[in-house]
Amino acid sequence: MELKEKFLLEEYSGKTKTAVFQEFYINLLMSNLTSLIKNKVDDDIDEHMTTTGKYRYQANRAYIIGRLKKAFPKILCNILQTEYIDQIVSDAFKVRSQIIPGRKFRRKTRKLVCRKHFPNLRPVN
Repeated sequence: MELKEKFLLEEYSGKTKTAVFQEFYINLLMSNLTSLIKNKVDDDIDEHMTTTGKYRYQANRAYIIGRLKKAFPKILCNILQTEYIDQIVSDAFKVRSQIIPGRKFRRKTRKLVCRKHFPNLRPVN
């Protein structure tokens, strides 16, 4: 589900088989890296959690994905060092979200906006 929504897995920019495979595997790598960072931050949050707090907290996955999407190409091209991932971990610890148990109202569901065109294909005349 996350791959389809956050990484737009069904929307490929390339039209060759190799390009589609490359994009699929980079999205899979990004998803795994996001999960590793989220698990690390969740463990850090649980360590520093006090018993007097009203709510529990967890890492904000959308924040981690957004930071990784911007930084990952630069890390692969050696523009940024891999220590930048440690910076993402420390920032994600600060930007955490509450886990509110017993939600009384259902969340509003958003309508999915489906793309009806493919920019990489030429129009047929």
